[in-house]
Amino acid sequence: MGYFVFHPLVMLFSYLMTVKDSALEMTSTVGVIAVIVRSFSMDMLPWSLSFALFNGIIGMSYGILKAEKLAGEKLIIDLKKALADVKTLSGMLPICAWCKKVRDDEGYWQKIEAYFKSHSDLDFTHGICNDCAKKQYPDLYTQLEEKTEQELARISHKGL
Repeated sequence: MGYFVFHPLVMLFSYLMTVKDSALEMTSTVGVIAVIVRSFSMDMLPWSLSFALFNGIIGMSYGILKAEKLAGEKLIIDLKKALADVKTLSGMLPICAWCKKVRDDEGYWQKIEAYFKSHSDLDFTHGICNDCAKKQYPDLYTQLEEKTEQELARISHKGL
């Protein structure tokens, strides 16, 4: 649409710049129409091509800018969705003093691992602390402690 509206005007001005006596021809409506009709001649082909190229560059630039704007808007939308999906824990958490199960919002007691797995993106790995190892496995703990002390003594004698 823009090409059909602006092309005759551009061709008219281009013609006026190249023809010496064009001002004389522009005194009547018929003269203006004649100039516009002549502007589509082979003499004006370079101007027509340059105008088409100019329109193409402007259109392509506009398309690139619009695509970048849409990509930026999509990124903002995606970031807002990701932020809404972030799971956070806050507030008071009822936990059994004996077995360490956690009471959820519906009042059910579940293992702490299952509770955190459903309310966050945590994965658990299990180990045993020294106090529990000593309490649950006293013989193994004593053996391990003796071995560790012997190894530390051996390392410290080597270093001296």
